[in-house]
Amino acid sequence: MVMILERIPESVLSNMQQVQSSLLTGEFYIGVDLGKKRDHSVIAVIRKDGDILKLVFMKQFKLGADYSGPVMGSIRILCEKLNMVHKICIDQTGAEYFVEDLMKVVKVEVEGIMLTVPSKQEVLGFMRTVMQAGKLYYPYDEELLAEITVERYELMKSGQIQFSHPDGTHDDRLWALALAVYATRGVKPPRPLPTTRTF
Repeated sequence: MVMILERIPESVLSNMQQVQSSLLTGEFYIGVDLGKKRDHSVIAVIRKDGDILKLVFMKQFKLGADYSGPVMGSIRILCEKLNMVHKICIDQTGAEYFVEDLMKVVKVEVEGIMLTVPSKQEVLGFMRTVMQAGKLYYPYDEELLAEITVERYELMKSGQIQFSHPDGTHDDRLWALALAVYATRGVKPPRPLPTTRTF
């Protein structure tokens, strides 16, 4: 399901404008796909409203962007601006140090995930389950939709599914979104307190 949603403006990262406070409240989860020379680094932010997950922010960095500069700085600012970031899931394949460095900068749970064949299957499988249940909403974004629809999968002899994308395309936005959705796993909304009434 594709829906147009209010998104957190990118100006939140530059601290230039006041952002509507309703956009900054809620339970947030961040997914980060790190890239360097061939792939872009991308940050995706999911807001959890009950059992509905909404993509409210996505930033794709220029090729070659330094992890410790603009990427880490952007994550730090998002964690400061958003009132309740519960978890950050990061693709730490080839960037193990980034997770350790980020843990020193933010006061949020950070989970590094090595995107191997089995873990990719688990992460995308979780997002697929959420999407099939109609619980993931994201704004109309041609580039994101292209990445979601162009992703290929192949059943290997081992019984595992290998994911890839055609030459000349990218899947960085897809993986950032999938990691943000994956960060929400196992989180149940709090139960409302029972109310008592006296007459």
